[in-house]
Amino acid sequence: MDRSRRAATTLMMSLALCLASPFSEAREAPALPQQRLGELQRLESDPQIQRANEAWTRASREATRQHLRGVAAQGDARSLLAASMLWSGFAGLEDDASQAQTQPAQETRAWFDAARRARPRDALVAWIEASDCVGLSDSCDSRGALQFLLQAEPRNAAVLILAMADADRRGDRKASDRYWQAVASASTYDPRTLEIGRLLHSTMAGVDQPPLDPRLAQAMGVWFGLNRSATAQDFADMSMIALSTALALPGFLPVTRECKTEKLASAGLERQVECERMLELLAADESTLLGPLIGLTKLVELSGDSPEGKAWREQLRQFYWVYENMQQRLPGLSPGDPLPAEYGTWFMTEGELPAMRKLLAHYGLPMEAPEGWLPRDPRYRALISTGRNPPAPSE
Repeated sequence: MDRSRRAATTLMMSLALCLASPFSEAREAPALPQQRLGELQRLESDPQIQRANEAWTRASREATRQHLRGVAAQGDARSLLAASMLWSGFAGLEDDASQAQTQPAQETRAWFDAARRARPRDALVAWIEASDCVGLSDSCDSRGALQFLLQAEPRNAAVLILAMADADRRGDRKASDRYWQAVASASTYDPRTLEIGRLLHSTMAGVDQPPLDPRLAQAMGVWFGLNRSATAQDFADMSMIALSTALALPGFLPVTRECKTEKLASAGLERQVECERMLELLAADESTLLGPLIGLTKLVELSGDSPEGKAWREQLRQFYWVYENMQQRLPGLSPGDPLPAEYGTWFMTEGELPAMRKLLAHYGLPMEAPEGWLPRDPRYRALISTGRNPPAPSE
């Protein structure tokens, strides 16, 4: 499968994350409709489209490479970071996709290493380095970058969660507990998802993409599930969404682990209060769907049918209105109105949840759930109605 179809598949997989439970380790993409599978297979075997796609891919990759070399030549940390991330995402891919890349490309490594050595130190570069460099370099100083972030942003819960995960990996339970206490008193939660998205989007805006042959544009529209012919900008947007999902999705495991119902049952009330504080920060971050989904769901479970819980249940209901309607309109999974050309820009520059709200408005759907509306999903229907999970099915 070539780069265009890889990008489309990756995008659909990343969007399909919202269909799975946020507490599930195994997430599977929903099955594609049989008619769409048949259309994909037909395009896959069309030799004219394949030749046009291979030629366009080579030309697009070369245009992107030339642009990124110019960006990296600017020499500042942000430019070097953007060039490194985008080169790793698709500019550095070779035609033979069967050759697995076990090490970062030369340009990716050199540019990212230059970004992390730049002084004064850039917090966004340090964030990526503290996240094990996400494959951009094989000579990371993740601990050093993490210590810099802890000093620069001591009240950013996202940084403290990184530190907590690092302590867990080292088996340092005392440090992990200390960071959790700091998480519980944090004032902000900024995983830099939007910052990364805006950087990638603004950098790719300067690429002079080659024009698309009409037949190839139509085929790409099918590959991307746009319900219309694709443009070169669509290709860039879909690639960036897939890349940012792979490189910038924050980690939630320390929070979900500490706030498990079973663990809270044996802990004191103070631990539940700490969880509620952290979950409120997650719920307020709309740069991804998973943050509010995890935060609001768990807040409803913890507060139940109390007066406070009633407010969280209404917030979850409004969230799920957007969430469920978007499920029905995921690119590639159902026929319908064309995906607006602006969606990629909304996603990268405003956040995943605001982009979905704009998409619903574009399709003429209400921005808020009608009175009395409840999700179809039995679990969330019960949570919103009663503040409790539905009874487990009898054996």
